Amino acid sequence: MKRKISIFNSGILLTFFYLFLFVVYHLQTPILDLLSAVPFFIVAYFLIFNIGKPDVLQWVEENNGLKNHNKLILPLLLLGLLFGYLLIYGKNPLDSSGGLLFFLFLFPTLYYTAFPRNEVGRIDYLVLLIMAIPLTLVEPNGDTTLPVGGNGFGSLYKISWVLLLAYTYSYIRKLDDIGFYPTFKLRFFGIAILSWLSFVAFVFVIAFSLGFVNPSPFNEIIKDGFSKSLLEIMRIWIGTALFEELFFRGLLQNMLSKQINRSKAWKTYWRYGLIIVLVLSVLAGYALAIEFIWFPVAITFAIFLMAYYLEEKSYQALGTYTALAIISMVFGLAHFHKDSILFVGLAAVAGWAYGYTYLKTKNVFYAALVHALVNFSQFLFLLKQIK
Repeated sequence: MKRKISIFNSGILLTFFYLFLFVVYHLQTPILDLLSAVPFFIVAYFLIFNIGKPDVLQWVEENNGLKNHNKLILPLLLLGLLFGYLLIYGKNPLDSSGGLLFFLFLFPTLYYTAFPRNEVGRIDYLVLLIMAIPLTLVEPNGDTTLPVGGNGFGSLYKISWVLLLAYTYSYIRKLDDIGFYPTFKLRFFGIAILSWLSFVAFVFVIAFSLGFVNPSPFNEIIKDGFSKSLLEIMRIWIGTALFEELFFRGLLQNMLSKQINRSKAWKTYWRYGLIIVLVLSVLAGYALAIEFIWFPVAITFAIFLMAYYLEEKSYQALGTYTALAIISMVFGLAHFHKDSILFVGLAAVAGWAYGYTYLKTKNVFYAALVHALVNFSQFLFLLKQIK
């Protein structure tokens, strides 16, 4: 019984710490909206801080928690949370495309239960894609931000999805090295800070060359105060960055590394990866700003040449850096919607920083910390002016 409770101790403390931040951040929110969101916030964040822990996973397996129909308990719980939150505010969650949510929440668990897998393959990416598409194509009828009308501590809809991703691939698919759990190690923290500072230094050089350094970067921070800035970093870390890092690093980069390593043909993946993202980079540059088409091309070559060098030196398992290069460029190109080709290139470099941090810590939370610091550091540059 003691072990059962102790494995959740750090998660409980983090949950209530974030609950405190949540309340402080939303002091101006109508009290009824805030109070109605609190129970949903507690459950969602308790799961975020506990679901991926190796000792929690071990405890669940030892107690046959994943036997037969028990595997559906968490997906149904997440679906119930989402529906309950919408119903409180008078919204019918089944309106429009909401009826698809039953299938989408249950499909991945049912699939991997029916077709268990050992090696990573194409079907794993397909299942991940089927899970990810609803985030952009299926919208529940109503506001699911915590609290309704609030800002920053996440959408309960997206939180449900990130928890479903972590659960599906850790518990059902049995990828036990995703690293979706908070852990406190000074060395990991140092790696994260170094990755962040390296990225900021790189962007500063580019910004200075092209003229988008903010001449008065600290005015807003001084105006808002240090405590609000720290609160903003904490909010971005768990409320935004964690979700993207689980998808791109904990899952995509992790699975691609395994697949390349198993194939023993990293040069083939490296070659075709370079060709594909290079073509996409040229097309992105042509579509957004042809005069800067050289920028994503240069970034692509720089990232892939660095990966080639590191693969040749065998600093990590075979294929590790090839996967890092491919996913970094995919991450950058995913920012095409920002309508800035310079932003796409810088996002790819940021993706390398996040992926490198994940590679060295094997922990999504530290990659998300770098992501949060990078997002927060945008005040140093006039990014809205770049195209």
